[in-house]
Amino acid sequence: MEKVWSDIEKLLIHKNRVITELPGNGSGTAIAFCAGIHGNEPSGVLALKNVFNYIEQKNIPVNGQLVAFIGNRNALHRKCRYCKEDLNRMWTAENIKKLHGSGFEEHELNPEALEMIEIDDLLQKFLNNLNGEERIFVDLHTTSSPSIPFAAIDQLPQSYKFALQLPIPFVSNLNEFIKGTLMHYLDHIKFKAIVFEAGMHDDPASIQKHEAMIWLVLGMSGAIEEKYIPNYKGCFTLLQGLSEHPHKVFNILYRHNVEDNSKFEMLPGFINFQAVDKGMVLATENGRPVVAPNSGNIFMPLYQNQGADGFFIIERVDEG
Repeated sequence: MEKVWSDIEKLLIHKNRVITELPGNGSGTAIAFCAGIHGNEPSGVLALKNVFNYIEQKNIPVNGQLVAFIGNRNALHRKCRYCKEDLNRMWTAENIKKLHGSGFEEHELNPEALEMIEIDDLLQKFLNNLNGEERIFVDLHTTSSPSIPFAAIDQLPQSYKFALQLPIPFVSNLNEFIKGTLMHYLDHIKFKAIVFEAGMHDDPASIQKHEAMIWLVLGMSGAIEEKYIPNYKGCFTLLQGLSEHPHKVFNILYRHNVEDNSKFEMLPGFINFQAVDKGMVLATENGRPVVAPNSGNIFMPLYQNQGADGFFIIERVDEG
């Protein structure tokens, strides 16, 4: 991972927030990619740099408009999830009103609020210059526990249909349990929006899986013709082959909230989508055992110091 962080530092020196912006041709799909909204998740940032460098170097024609940007630059520099507040929990209706109207009070202008203002300004400029109607947003992430690649969406028809095309499992009701995500904000301004989780934070293979997803989205949307994409079918096969549940749909049953002053610790060894039984001890909190309230599959167990989502319990809901 030392090389990964070294490459990130070089990128932060030479780039502001926008990794690449390509105006493209015609009135095709508009796609916005974000990575690093959590500063301890660098692989998506490097994957965007690699893919868009290839597009520019090969002079590949783009149908539509593309932008790729860094989420939390400050936290990425510090190698932490966030500095003062989780930037991917701040896109609430109250904060959106402040962004587009009254503004933030001076005491509210922490590092993440300043990042939020810049990101929204970038997105508003992107929206104002669109030619076509089709819009896609992909937020690139990694997890603190070992994981197969998966996606998460809000329960909106346009995002659901888009996620079904991907060769990975996805969770379809994130908005019922997590509020204030950037994905949720863009969902409600007519984007087909997904979060893509490539794998574990410190796994170098997460970069490769992020690259595969970026190419798939570019190809499936028609932004770039398949003939220009290096090993397009291989991208599909890579992501599909890593999962026992490709195309399967899950819903969240339970979220375990971790308070700011709580001493929460997952028991070691849990991985995403692992089956658990009701009553099984999963973690300790303030010295007391935390048990699974439902049988199902554990989802995103927390193995890092920052974060309010201790774990989720999910279940299969599709008939496949």
